[in-house]
Amino acid sequence: MKKAILSPLCSLTLCLSAVLLVAGLAVQIARAFVPNVILPPLDIPTLAALSLIALVLEAIFFGQQHRFWATSLIVGIVDFGLLSLCAGQAPTALEALRVGILGGAVCLVCEVLLQSILDRLSSGAVGKHRRSMAVVSALLLWLAVQSLMSIGI
Repeated sequence: MKKAILSPLCSLTLCLSAVLLVAGLAVQIARAFVPNVILPPLDIPTLAALSLIALVLEAIFFGQQHRFWATSLIVGIVDFGLLSLCAGQAPTALEALRVGILGGAVCLVCEVLLQSILDRLSSGAVGKHRRSMAVVSALLLWLAVQSLMSIGI
């Protein structure tokens, strides 16, 4: 059986798009069926949580991926901008552009930090447990990002 060859950029795009699509669909379903529910605001910890979920899924399904950071920034800007506009989180194109730029920057910072943590851990005794260490490291990064909760978009 032939194995599909995926570029590192393609794996990030797939994972981030899938996570943002599921989150946007969940927001739309919650707004339609439970209009009184209080949804989390679109702020830096929420963007970081979505980015870290996508990066952990990428580490689990595609393994270690190294790429040029500028392409990761562009993928983050496009994914966050377009999918927040389509989900109704950003009512105007200007707001979607602002969410896209901030989401791309948060995704890039989360990716750089997570990759550096995983590279550092891979040289030690826990190097053979890369998938579980990706989950634990992402959880710790998300807890660290909680200090930025008061900063809105």
